Amino acid sequence: MSGGASISRDVHRLLKGATAKLAGRNPRGPDIGEGRRVPHRKSFLETTPEAKPWARIGDGSVAAGLAHREAIIETAEQLRVDQWRKFPLQEVRQARLERDAAATELEELATRSPAELPVGRPAALRQRIEQLDAKIEAADRRLRRTDLTVLKALLAFLDFKTGKLFPAHETIAEKAGCHLNTVKAALKRLNNHGFIDWVRRTARTGNEGEFAPQLEQTSNAYFFDNRRKMAKTTWSRFVQILTAKMRRIGRTPQGLAAAPVSDPSPPPAPGSLAAAIADLGAAVSRAST
Repeated sequence: MSGGASISRDVHRLLKGATAKLAGRNPRGPDIGEGRRVPHRKSFLETTPEAKPWARIGDGSVAAGLAHREAIIETAEQLRVDQWRKFPLQEVRQARLERDAAATELEELATRSPAELPVGRPAALRQRIEQLDAKIEAADRRLRRTDLTVLKALLAFLDFKTGKLFPAHETIAEKAGCHLNTVKAALKRLNNHGFIDWVRRTARTGNEGEFAPQLEQTSNAYFFDNRRKMAKTTWSRFVQILTAKMRRIGRTPQGLAAAPVSDPSPPPAPGSLAAAIADLGAAVSRAST
């Protein structure tokens, strides 16, 4: 590349960056290495507290950590089964076909004169398309089998004592035996259902004083915000599974510390059970978020 072309490119970058700054935008910047870009949203330097969202899992022991990990995986598996029962593949395919047919008919009606339009038909079609879109969108959020594989691969890197969890996407893909894009799509769905969350981590490039990017993204730092992000029914199921596993290893979350490990007595009244579950939820949240 000629010197003039290089200068022109640098000037273009400067002008683009200045324009973005004046407009209140935070540009991603150019690539740094293969497939890497300067992050612009929800990203923090590795050395800052924000880039270290992890917390000890349970009491930090291997037994408690395994109980938490298995409870998350089992809850995700049960949710996947429920979702595919609610939205069977054939039913979703039929919804897509019906949606396409309705959209085609609506487009055809748009070419007619007002006098030729069937009374109320366009409005009925638009309403039906909206209903089908909602159903298809909900079905598209279903967990896949590959999502469970990715979740297991990700959690294999979890440090129970500290809660640290920041493998690269490529590392997760290698562990799961799947494509990088499969990992990214799976993490997005797992995040949508509250099983995992993350912040982007960045590192300084050492280009201070040079016309070059100052930061590059390294990897995500994963953490658990299950109680806040999971649907209520999913969270309740997770609590039940985790409680059973903790009791089997002779441990009980703080909220149920006074209850015997194996109590054959009938369950308490609904009010007190609800209170116990609430206490348990707070304890699990403190331990795993």
